[in-house]
This record gives sequence, C-alpha cells and structure tokens, in this order.
Amino acid sequence: MKEILAAWGSVWSSGGTKLLVNLLDIALVSYLIYRLLLLVRGTRAVSLIKGLLVLIVLLWVTQPLPALHWLVRQVTLPGVIALVIIFQPELRMTLERIGRGGLIGHRVAAESEAQIINRVTAAAEALATQRYGALIVLERDTGLEDIARTGRRIDAEVSRELLCSLFFPRSPLHDGAVIIRGSRVLAAACTLPHSDQSSLPASMGMRHRAALGITERTDAVVVVVSEETGQIALAVEGELQRNLKRVTLSERLLDLMEARAERRSTFPWLRWQ
Repeated sequence: MKEILAAWGSVWSSGGTKLLVNLLDIALVSYLIYRLLLLVRGTRAVSLIKGLLVLIVLLWVTQPLPALHWLVRQVTLPGVIALVIIFQPELRMTLERIGRGGLIGHRVAAESEAQIINRVTAAAEALATQRYGALIVLERDTGLEDIARTGRRIDAEVSRELLCSLFFPRSPLHDGAVIIRGSRVLAAACTLPHSDQSSLPASMGMRHRAALGITERTDAVVVVVSEETGQIALAVEGELQRNLKRVTLSERLLDLMEARAERRSTFPWLRWQ
C-alpha cells in the first residue's frame, strides 16, 4: 500500500508541476496579447490584425479543398508582407510605445461621456456666439490615429476653455480639426478628407465638406461651427444636421454615444478597437 501511495504521489508531483507551468505559460501569453491589443486600439493596426485573422481562418476552412487551399497559401505570405508594409507607421508607433513602457502601463478611466459632451457643447455655443469657425471630431469605434498625425499632438483634458482657445482666430492651431478621444483632446490643426458627394451645394464651406468627408469614411461624429453664420451643425454618417441649439446638440450626441455603448455591450470585441 505504501509503495502504491508513493507511486501516486510521485506521478501527481510531476504532473502537478507541469500543469502549473502550463497554466502560468497560458496566463502570461494571454496577458501579453491583451496588452498588445490595448496598444493598437484606436489605430489602423486593428485592420492589420483583422486581416491576419481572416487569412488564418481561410487557411483552416479551405483544408478539405486542395485547389482553393493551395491558392490561399500562395497569397498568404505576400498578403502578410503587404499588410506589414501598409501599416508600418502603426507598427512602429506600437513598438515605440512598448519601448516607453506602454506594454505594462495602467489605463486611466475616462470621465463620464455626459460631462465631455457638456464641455463640447458649451464650447460650440461659445464659439458660435463669437462666430469663430470650429471642427470638433469625436472619435467612436474607428481609430483616428492617422488623422491625428496630420496635426499637432495635444493630449490634454477636454475643457470648454481649451477648445475655445484652440479655435481662437489668432491661435496657431485654429485652422483645422480637433480630435477628441474619450476625455482627451488627442490633436489639433488636423487635416480631414473632404466629402466625395457630387450633390453638395457650391455654397457649402470647406469645414462642412471636411466634416462630411470624415464621417463618410469613419463612424466619427463631428461638431461644426460656421464662421460665416455662427450656426452649429452636426455631421454623422455622411449627413449634416444644421442650425442646432446647444440642448438639441447635447441630446443628439448623448443618443449617439449611448448607441455606441449598447453596440459594444452586444459585441464585446469592439472594446479594443
């Protein structure tokens, strides 16, 4: 009996140690993947990851089909190389953040979206009163890092005073768009793509065309203040809502952000985009 118990103890000792090592290995790999996903969140590198996942799934699904599987294998390596070349700036930025200790850094909880919206609408109202033109872009699920790189990095808390000072006509950063991510002003003086719509009236200014352009390409929301009329407009999904008052603008923005929160709760993988 003692010999049997000793044998079982020896087996469990070696097996238990191996199990703990495997669990530790899985935990470390999972944590590293999680931190890397947080690093690329909000950048076009998310598209790179999606592309790689699609290639992996295609390789697995097409195994019973020899000809199609061979074709997918032939395009996989060139496809991966092409994706790496296309998204080289995002990958370089990610490596730089890792070098600065970003991999194990702590994320700061964002302020209430209602508070941010209140500050944005207050700034829009103040700018409209003074007839100072403004373009305020609120990032949602689609990352705007490539747009932010066209301007000047700010990385400051959103406030009415900051937004008004950025769009003051004598400010060196007033000509362009401000990008807001969460509770932070990400960048200012950014260049937005113009709308491709051919039906836009000739009287529509460049700010409104730029606001429509970015919302046609991303899910961002843009608050526009006209320098000529002092009116506030909201651009969403390639459509423009004009002549909005502060209360209406605030309600509309809250509805859009609540819809985003519901979508993320339904599709949890959107949280790291």
